[in-house]
Amino acid sequence: MKNVGIIGCGAIMSRHANAVIECDGYKLMALCDVQEYILKNSCKRYDTIGYINYKKMIQNKKINFISIATPNSQHTEQAIYALENGCDVLIEKPVSLNPKDIETIKKIANKNGQYAYCVLQVRENPSVKLVKEVLERGLLGTIRGVNLIQRWQRPVDYFTGWRGIPEIGGGTLYECGIHYLDIMGYLFGYPSVLSSSAYKIKHQYCDIEDTIYCLFDFGNYGGTMEITIAAEPHNLECSLSILGSNGYLKIGGKAMNIVESANFLSNGCKLEYESLLKTKIIPNTPNSYGSYAGSCPNHPDLYKNIKNFNISEAKGSLMLIDEIYKKSSIKYY
Repeated sequence: MKNVGIIGCGAIMSRHANAVIECDGYKLMALCDVQEYILKNSCKRYDTIGYINYKKMIQNKKINFISIATPNSQHTEQAIYALENGCDVLIEKPVSLNPKDIETIKKIANKNGQYAYCVLQVRENPSVKLVKEVLERGLLGTIRGVNLIQRWQRPVDYFTGWRGIPEIGGGTLYECGIHYLDIMGYLFGYPSVLSSSAYKIKHQYCDIEDTIYCLFDFGNYGGTMEITIAAEPHNLECSLSILGSNGYLKIGGKAMNIVESANFLSNGCKLEYESLLKTKIIPNTPNSYGSYAGSCPNHPDLYKNIKNFNISEAKGSLMLIDEIYKKSSIKYY
């Protein structure tokens, strides 16, 4: 039995708490947050005990699994402490703002006989699983191009706190784009960055960009990326388009959660795809956080399939984001 303590009672905490309650083999034991009034309300909601100090929660010998849902810059320190004190960890995205921290966390986990996992729940989208199988079966033929678009909205106050400080939040790609860059790398491998441009279009008051464009090289073909959180008046699109020698496939909707278009030159491949479509696609709706929306509610699937989300899976997207930012300089509108 995984007896779970959750560090951080912000917007994403309820996704973890509800998933823990829903999944067999897990039990919610405690919550932790430095803001006492938020902690009190959260503990009342989930009928559990609370801690202001995360180290004291981890020192509770009944707890053996820690879910980390705190500001991005705190993840590594909290994960290391948990691993060194006999707990497995699940770390919200991004695992760290420094890709090198993943190796450090892995070494400490291995040394202490513990496990470290990462939150990459968009991989559980039925639409993503469909594309994965289409590619594995070669139904699109030779891949000739990939296009990633994320046109989301975030209210002006979204970046007024820690999210708007590069050293703590990291930037738009760490906060919103990372899940979909992970999907691109998960399906095609991670590309090199040929060029990157960053802009401030709406969120002028903070020190991070809100829009980024990239040109990628996958080796035998190219790709593009547009990620913005300056769309109005709400999330407009999150899509992945794939051009192959035998057809075209696009998954989209507002959270890469539906199939928008599919065309195949080969009738046999078309029939095979249609057979897959009947078994793989289950409608899912993006999470709502009041004034904005996010990715799909796949945290229960993440917990059920936790062994698929070893922390090593997070390294590629972090390294890609690092390369994108190194080649970008923010321009102001």
